[in-house]
Amino acid sequence: MKLISRWLARRLWWGMLWLMRRRWMRRLQEAAINLSPEGPKRDKSRASLLSQERMARRWGLPLLTFSIQVLLYSILLTNLYLAYLEGDARGAFDFIRRIPEAAQEAPAQP
Repeated sequence: MKLISRWLARRLWWGMLWLMRRRWMRRLQEAAINLSPEGPKRDKSRASLLSQERMARRWGLPLLTFSIQVLLYSILLTNLYLAYLEGDARGAFDFIRRIPEAAQEAPAQP
């Protein structure tokens, strides 16, 4: 499961980085920085954006891998539970219910 989630995370991470490097995305980032008033606030917002990008480069891929792994395990557990419920509805587990009944009906052997 870890290999699948790592492969999916790398593909998604590549797509996100590709989008972040587009010219229109850079313009949006610059426009967001320019919304702050000139002076120390604008410098602070630029530093904040750089800090966020640094953190994303460091933790983004491992966090994305973990999130995809949780998603895949959730899908797996949900499907196993639904398969169990479907099997129970079709009577696949009736033999488990019959074991205590058979033990009570059987005569005790000396």
